[in-house]
Amino acid sequence: MAEVIPLEDVQSLFNSQWNISNVAKPQLLIVNNTNQELLVEFRNRGDLVIFRPDSPALEEIPLGNHKYGNRSYNILSEIYTSTNRQKLYDLMGEIRRICHNQRHSMTNFQRILYRNFVERSQEEDNIWHGQISIVLENVSIILDT
Repeated sequence: MAEVIPLEDVQSLFNSQWNISNVAKPQLLIVNNTNQELLVEFRNRGDLVIFRPDSPALEEIPLGNHKYGNRSYNILSEIYTSTNRQKLYDLMGEIRRICHNQRHSMTNFQRILYRNFVERSQEEDNIWHGQISIVLENVSIILDT
């Protein structure tokens, strides 16, 4: 049985659930590490949300006799906008809304959780940047493979 790739599931969820009435949809990308060229290019493409594995990417906690356990997949969502701080917070709010409203709607995971938001803005460059921690959980599942 193939392992699920959490980043692709999250990207698909956000692509399908984004409400453009709340805030214009940014470009949603999966990357392994931030590429400086990508950040320079985003100004020409509009707003950007990057999904990448957080650290640790996967946590597994056995329960009882270790036949069952809890798995958590940690994802970091990075938001970039060159508009203003309000746009950064509007994008963050839409991501939070999707996580809360679609909490139990994913096929490969029991729950998606919005954990936190950290603003990392660089106003002197007119780039507003933030990071959101997202967790995908499967609890009390069989650990045997």
